[in-house]
Amino acid sequence: MNVAFINPFIEATLRSLEMMAGIEAERSGLAVKEDLITTFDLSAIIGITGDTSGSIILSFPVGLACRIASNMLMEEITELNQSVEDAIGEIGNIVVGDARRLLIQDGFSLSISVPTVVVGEGYRISRTGNIPCIAIPFTTKFGEFEVNVGLKT
Repeated sequence: MNVAFINPFIEATLRSLEMMAGIEAERSGLAVKEDLITTFDLSAIIGITGDTSGSIILSFPVGLACRIASNMLMEEITELNQSVEDAIGEIGNIVVGDARRLLIQDGFSLSISVPTVVVGEGYRISRTGNIPCIAIPFTTKFGEFEVNVGLKT
């Protein structure tokens, strides 16, 4: 996969999580995955079309998702509810929207879908063709999460 499609998602994830939820994250690796799969308990899935196409998954454990929602909404949320699901959908929308902006600046033409939020881990996202998936794990003081980039190049 073209690194030009990966770096914007790393930058956008780090910037958006800190700006919207006040949470600093660090990228802790990069790996190729055979399938585009939800890794943790709560995931935002966003489709991309245009000069490239595919899906992006931002996947969070419940504890970190609750912390993100708490910080975004400025109220303590300790268990999974609709507000947490909405916050994860919104963070996904912001991250992918920011990455799209960076890719457009590099000359790509792209559109993104409205996020779909899935509760549960291990869901495989079906894709046509041989589209690679790059898993980008991140760590925070509240736990780990992962961004999966599955784009056709």
